[in-house]
Amino acid sequence: MLRLFLFRFWPVFIPLIVYWLWLGYVGKKATIDGKPAMRFRDGPWYWAVLASLLIAVGCFMLLGEEAAQGGKGNYVPPHMENGTLVPGQVEKP
Repeated sequence: MLRLFLFRFWPVFIPLIVYWLWLGYVGKKATIDGKPAMRFRDGPWYWAVLASLLIAVGCFMLLGEEAAQGGKGNYVPPHMENGTLVPGQVEKP
């Protein structure tokens, strides 16, 4: 499951990796200059990352709940009835 998640959603992690690399660079430069290092929550992306993670968790919970409730039924493929195409659907028992 983790492998599937990482391979399918890897583009999501690119901005975080770039930000953490930038944060490490700024922290190292600040340490060399004798200034306090910048923390993650002091940076410009803290609230955006936090909000996006909360939204993602909420979406995963909603999708999981929907799949648990609506996953039962019989699939009827598209077919022709009296010369008209009837689209496929899931019939609830």
